[in-house]
Amino acid sequence: MLKAFRLLIFFGKNLVGCINKPYVTYRKLTDEKTDPWQILYIFILVVGYFTFASLLRTGMRNPFLLTIKFNSLFLAFIIGFLLTVLLFVLVGKIVGSQVQPKTIFVLWSYSLLPTIIWFFVTSVLYVILPPPRTLTFLGKIYSVIYVAFSMALLWWKLILYYLTLRFGLRIDLFRITLVSTLVIPCLVGYSLLMYRMGIFRIPFI
Repeated sequence: MLKAFRLLIFFGKNLVGCINKPYVTYRKLTDEKTDPWQILYIFILVVGYFTFASLLRTGMRNPFLLTIKFNSLFLAFIIGFLLTVLLFVLVGKIVGSQVQPKTIFVLWSYSLLPTIIWFFVTSVLYVILPPPRTLTFLGKIYSVIYVAFSMALLWWKLILYYLTLRFGLRIDLFRITLVSTLVIPCLVGYSLLMYRMGIFRIPFI
């Protein structure tokens, strides 16, 4: 219990750091003394979201469908997450970087924070203000705020993506661009596959 509480404190500090000082925080996370178990709380948030999303889609009336929906979402996420980490490691070796798999695993886990926040907020807004939404003045204000919010989280995500490659692979901007040209098509292909299978309408990356 004491260790779990200590890891929760570390996670809370790193969460705030990823928002206020992502560069400094990610640099600290590359330390070999960083306990990778703190990312357990990130996966707890992921499980919480998938539970919430499954309830929204299937409801409580059919526990069997609820279980199937949750398992499909979580399994697709785990496969996609591990494949991304593996891609970073393999492509990193190709470009001659000093690959640190544990560091990449931790850094990429923290890069999920913008994704989790966006999906949670979007799902809650879906409940509070379900579509179709009108083109009234208030509706337009809502759309502007939502787009601005989404763009801010996308920018945050891109920063964490860059820092994951910068510190996880220890490569410069040129090689980060090269790695991205190899990794991004694979991620797009996986996302399209999940969409065709009806698991993710929007990729959970």
